[in-house]
Amino acid sequence: MVKTKVKEKRKKKGEKTSLPEYYRKFKAYGLPLIVLILAYAGFRIRNVTSNYKTFLDPDTFFHYEMYRIAISEWIPKYFAYADPPTGIKASGYLGLYTIQAVFYKIVSVFGYDQLGAFKLWPPFVGAMTIIGVYLLGKKLHSNWAGLWAAAFMMFSYANFSKTYSGNNRGEGPFMMFFIYAVFLLMVYLDEREWNLKKILSGATFLLTSVLYMAAWTGSTFGVSILLLFAGITVVVLFIFGMVDALRLFVRDFFPLYGLSLLTGMALSYTGFVGIRWFLIFALEGFIALSALTAIMLYGERAGLKYSDKKHRFGVVAGIAIFAALAFYGYFGKDLFKFLGAATQSNPLYQTVAELAKTDWNTITTYYSVKTKDAIIFILSAVGFLIVAARFVRKLVKNDLTGHKEVFLVTYYIGSLYLLLLAVRFVFQASGAILLLAGVAVGEAFLFVENMKESVTTKALYAVLLILLFLPLPIIGAQYMESVATNYAKSQGSVPAEWVNSLNWLKENSNPLDSATSWWDYGYWIESSLLSHRRSATDGGHAYDRRYIVADFFSHYGNESEQDFEAWELNYMIVWQQDIYKFNAISYLGGAITYGEYKSNPMFQVIPAQYIQYANESGKTVVYINTGKYAYQPVLTIDLTKGQVIQGRGDIPYVLYVFQGYGLLAYRKIAFSNFVRLAFQIPFSFEPWDAQMLFANFKPVHRDGGVSTYEFRPFAVYRIDKFENGTWKAFYSTLGGGKLPLGEQKLRLWISAFGRDVKDATLIFEAYNGSVLVKREILAEGINMNHLNETPIEVSLTIPNATKYRFILVQDGPVGVLDGPVYVNGKNVDPSYVLKEGESGKLKLTAAFREERTVDLYLRASVVYYIAPNGKDIYQDKFYLEPHQDIITYVLVKSGISVVPGDNEITVQASMPDGVFDAYIQKLYQKYGEDKVVIVRKRVEPVFITKKEYVVWEG
Repeated sequence: MVKTKVKEKRKKKGEKTSLPEYYRKFKAYGLPLIVLILAYAGFRIRNVTSNYKTFLDPDTFFHYEMYRIAISEWIPKYFAYADPPTGIKASGYLGLYTIQAVFYKIVSVFGYDQLGAFKLWPPFVGAMTIIGVYLLGKKLHSNWAGLWAAAFMMFSYANFSKTYSGNNRGEGPFMMFFIYAVFLLMVYLDEREWNLKKILSGATFLLTSVLYMAAWTGSTFGVSILLLFAGITVVVLFIFGMVDALRLFVRDFFPLYGLSLLTGMALSYTGFVGIRWFLIFALEGFIALSALTAIMLYGERAGLKYSDKKHRFGVVAGIAIFAALAFYGYFGKDLFKFLGAATQSNPLYQTVAELAKTDWNTITTYYSVKTKDAIIFILSAVGFLIVAARFVRKLVKNDLTGHKEVFLVTYYIGSLYLLLLAVRFVFQASGAILLLAGVAVGEAFLFVENMKESVTTKALYAVLLILLFLPLPIIGAQYMESVATNYAKSQGSVPAEWVNSLNWLKENSNPLDSATSWWDYGYWIESSLLSHRRSATDGGHAYDRRYIVADFFSHYGNESEQDFEAWELNYMIVWQQDIYKFNAISYLGGAITYGEYKSNPMFQVIPAQYIQYANESGKTVVYINTGKYAYQPVLTIDLTKGQVIQGRGDIPYVLYVFQGYGLLAYRKIAFSNFVRLAFQIPFSFEPWDAQMLFANFKPVHRDGGVSTYEFRPFAVYRIDKFENGTWKAFYSTLGGGKLPLGEQKLRLWISAFGRDVKDATLIFEAYNGSVLVKREILAEGINMNHLNETPIEVSLTIPNATKYRFILVQDGPVGVLDGPVYVNGKNVDPSYVLKEGESGKLKLTAAFREERTVDLYLRASVVYYIAPNGKDIYQDKFYLEPHQDIITYVLVKSGISVVPGDNEITVQASMPDGVFDAYIQKLYQKYGEDKVVIVRKRVEPVFITKKEYVVWEG
């Protein structure tokens, strides 16, 4: 407790009072007890959502799968369910899963199962962070600052957003470990002499610093803050001539921080820490800072003048300019893109809400007590000004504890920068903002303590302060508990119709199957709690495929066709609710420009009463009449009456009329595959187009607005028979039809989706029940361009049977990888196993459905987009055309015999040189280098064999 003049006078007079002693005891024991109560309250609020059947946050589904792997493997190596057919090499913040696995091992003693421990972890992290921010606030400022920071964190929505049960990301554990690491660092720095306390705090700092590095890829922020803290501290101490303090700081901080970086680097080779690239940069920066510090300490010996502040500032400025030029020479233009991954730096990131720039509305939403009052944020700004003033005062007094204010200023400014960079950093900024808000209130309490008034008067002022600020945590806690309760009522992020659809998929598909939808739902598909099937793209993997799925959804006909069989796709899932995401989908798929993406909604739901039919000059016309305006769409398709009605096109939309409502679809996407698959609309803009689509995508299940389709790369959509000298269609996908008995001359129209038919054989089969009664080869050596399909004419005798099938036999991919891939003993990315010109011993595990003889290839492919109007993604006229091209297949080994289930295969493999470069140069020549953007290259092990495709059965 800070001594006041009143106390000094009383001490001189020998006066005794019990109040100051009780007050000291209250601060020493009462405040920590209150903090424990706040931590418990924070835990309860965050644990309200633990009743979820699944999780609210989609990414948490993936983290749960990796955590389950870590329980048995400690550091995950491979995940089979993302990016089929190869799966993914586990990377990123793998330490998070190891830490959670350790937590599970501990709490399992108390009866928690894997899922229960996983749900317990985030609120536990939240509670421990509340305690941590108290300790840090107390160390950096005062008991009161720590208490109020803890109180604000207890109810803060910004902090709650990543620490409630069912949201298990790495940001929360990072903040927890970082706050404890800084607290321990300050304890270590405060001890001037080497003693047990200094040694223990230094050792535990090392431990917590490695843990925060391991918990999140964004832990680069923590490494940066500490490096910046060191840089500012040494510069300030040097400029103000505090050489003894500088020597002491360098002696204590530099070896400890350097050892922390080196330990993180060493553990990065195990996968436990996932920021090796940044640790290398941090070490380089730390070495440069060490060199600068050496000049500061010993430069006078070389003739540098340190006689006054101007000379010292000049030395620092000169070295800083030299360092900036050196870094620019090292990084080039990438120096200005160092944090570019957190910005909308490409079309994909432009569509991600979390990467949008933070505005004031966002700040007031997250940093308020209840409504958008922004009280917490405003208090943090006040706290920042107080800390800055306090730091200046310490410099004047030559106070050696000024490094505490340096850290607070550094942490706050760094957090604000991060916050303004993107919405996704609202939580991460909460550590500094809540801490500085606590400092602002804590300063008011210190002011009262330091008053010259009587003890009674000061006590009265303290009570008034408590009454002034106490409503904030009380109201905030009530509000946040209400928010958490509403979250809990949702029972998780997966709607019932999705749960039912994914459970159906789990029960009715092969465990090796894959399913794809828009990327937001990839983690649901992969989850062991739901369908547990592979997904072509999800929230964190196969970003390149998002463009391809978007292209398919937002176009129709040949323009939409992509080689989905290259992904081993078996099922496509389409959700009607994606009308609300279709601006992003249409933009990434190249159906609309950036200007249209920003300004034109792709869909609008219209109440039935707004749809009006009229007869004008004997013609039926349709208006959208809102009461104020009346518009005619480009076209009206009334699905309740089976009518197609032309319109004037007052608005660039097509109106679909359903029972009880209408749907306006933007003209460019009105006939897209998404519209027809999501709403099961048989309308064809081009003749037979819908028949072809529903042949390749066969509806197999529907629940509410979620439709599941079985994908068939080759499918018959129309059959004609030759009768009386003419061809007559008797079968179509949507119309149905039965094969005529006897001798027939037929014409089969096969839709080859995204893939050519090459040297194929067509076979006819007839069954009585399950007994095959006839099998006949109808044609061989069939070739067909999937963009210009022609029918196949066959003659056959059709027996009387219960079931018939036409089968197309041609080379196709089979099997999926089901374990890590190694090249020369090194675990490699399974979707890019060898670079051009490389070779090595390839070892992998592949899973197959049945016994086969297969050939192993390395398939080189590239995803890219063409930007006809230039690469500037912020121009309204910008749009893109996605492409997925298979460049070549490189034979590794033929005639490999495999059995059902997992097969371990070891072969010698090599990748020719220049495969990608030569192909990309051709793209540049064709489209212009200024219009081609390469998204991703792949070199994937794939297995090819003669494969039977059932193209029709009935």
